[in-house]
Formats: sequence, C-alpha cells, structure tokens
Amino acid sequence: MYRQGVVRAYRMEFGKPLREMDFPAFIDTCNKSVPIYILRGDSYRSLGVELHNYIYRGWFRPYRSEIEHERFLCKFIHVYGFPQDTKLSLPITAAAMTMVNQDVCAEAEKTRRRIHHMIVSRNLGRTWNTDHLERTRFHIIQPLFRAILILVAGWDYQLQDSSAVGPIPAHLVLTGITDGLSAPITFESISGKIDADVRDASGTVKTTLETAVDFVMGLEEREAAAFGLRPDPVTTCKPPGLNGTLPVGPTSRFVDTERFPHWGGGGPGMTQIPG
Repeated sequence: MYRQGVVRAYRMEFGKPLREMDFPAFIDTCNKSVPIYILRGDSYRSLGVELHNYIYRGWFRPYRSEIEHERFLCKFIHVYGFPQDTKLSLPITAAAMTMVNQDVCAEAEKTRRRIHHMIVSRNLGRTWNTDHLERTRFHIIQPLFRAILILVAGWDYQLQDSSAVGPIPAHLVLTGITDGLSAPITFESISGKIDADVRDASGTVKTTLETAVDFVMGLEEREAAAFGLRPDPVTTCKPPGLNGTLPVGPTSRFVDTERFPHWGGGGPGMTQIPG
C-alpha cells in the first residue's frame, strides 16, 4: 500500500517543468480513470497511503475487478510548492491544475514515443526488457483521465486513518477535454453534496473525498458500459504460467463465484489494510 500511495506516486514541483517520466511512471499512469493531485502538506506521505487504502476498499471487488495492465481507479500525483494561500481563487487553482494535467498527459505520450523508438531501433540498453517495453501497446491514457481530476490539499488532512478520510474536502475539476467520452460530464447527480459557496462556473466544485471518488467510479462504470474496457482485456490478457487450453477472457472472470463465493488463496492476506 505504501508503494501505491507514495513510492509509485508521480512527483512534480508546481510552476516548474515536469521531470522526465520513466518507464515505471508511464506504466503506472496509464489505465487509470482519474488523477488525484495531492497538494503537499506536512503529512502528505501518510495522506497518500490512507487515500489509496480508502479508495482500494471501495473500488476493488475480488474475482470481478479488472486489474490487468495496472488498471486502477486513480493515479496519485504529489505537487510540491503549491501556494498555501487562502486568497488563491478557485478558478485560478482549477485553471493551473488543468494545465498541469495536460502536461502530465503530454509527458506520458512523450515517454510512449521514446519507448517505441527504442523498440524499433533496438537501442534498449541494459535496464530495458523487450517484453516489458512491448507491453506499452496495452497501456493508454484513459479519456476520463484527461477530462476530470481530483484535488486534495495536504493541509486539510489531520492524520486520519483510511477509515476516516472520506469526509475530507476534495475538488472535482473538469478540464474541458471531452474527446473519447460517451457523454458530457455534469455534476447534476451530486448537486446535493456540493458546497454551494465554493464552485466555479467553468466546471469545478468542492465536495468530500467520498463523494468525489463515488462520482468518478460512476463515470468509470458509465464509460465501460458504453465502450467496454479500454484496452479490451479479452484481447490483451495472456495469463503467465498456464499450460494447455487457456480460459477465454480477462483473468477477473476466471473464477466461478458461485463455486467460490469467498476470496481465497493468498490475496486477502497480501492486501490486508490495517487502518
């Protein structure tokens, strides 16, 4: 959990050029439905872990959630140097982070092109594995990832564990990019859960982390219902270590939940969340 919430988080300095995205950072940015930008506070490391644990509990369903190719609801991005100024207006903040998100997506695509060039030229170097590099065709920046983002301020976090972070403030920001979506995104479904005094006509609202996460999970389900999962897990899944006739479809459908209604094996122990 620490790896997902902190170690694998992409880090950036607000107002400065993004650092080059390496291969692991590229892989971990793809196939996520929303970026969560953590505006750094004193306890940002703990916050990343607790946010991940909270979201994992709500999103993951044993034997049903599709997790091939690093698929997950969100990607954590830690933002250093963001001005902790209550006078900083919401429209300015939303516009700044929208531009940041566009830069992150552009950097990911830049990394993809660099990797493809290395594959074609076979100039892989000692640290690159051909099989891993070729996995990039199964990793994409999801349309939702470009269209919406979540902001959480580290200074609003009071060291709650993951069972108590749902009520902390969060902002949902529409970037204005709608390419690849099945329909426009509106906040009508959560209108009763929005802070009416803190919203921006351009597409930014203040709510709670719980509402923001549930809202994005609903959008994720909407897009999957319209287009199916992208990339298609049926065509991209090649389970390792299986001999003979392979099951058809994604690994999330390999287990008959009527015969095995409870999550078995080592999974429950490996993913046990203490708080």
